[in-house]
Amino acid sequence: MPKLKCECNEVIKLREIPSPYQYLMISDVEYDSYSGLVDTEELYSKMTILVKCPACHRMYIYNKGFNSSPTIYCVE
Repeated sequence: MPKLKCECNEVIKLREIPSPYQYLMISDVEYDSYSGLVDTEELYSKMTILVKCPACHRMYIYNKGFNSSPTIYCVE
């Protein structure tokens, strides 16, 4: 997914790696299951992807990767 058009019409470019607009999240429980040396590929696959619009701060949360529809949160 090289770019995402936000509902505010801002185009969020995700080509840059690492992206300043993309965040990775993992639950405390899942995080605590790791210790010592960690397989980064496995850890990455367990993370939820969040994309934050730089204009309106709307958040797009992809629980199952970019191939699924996001849950969208808007700042009140």
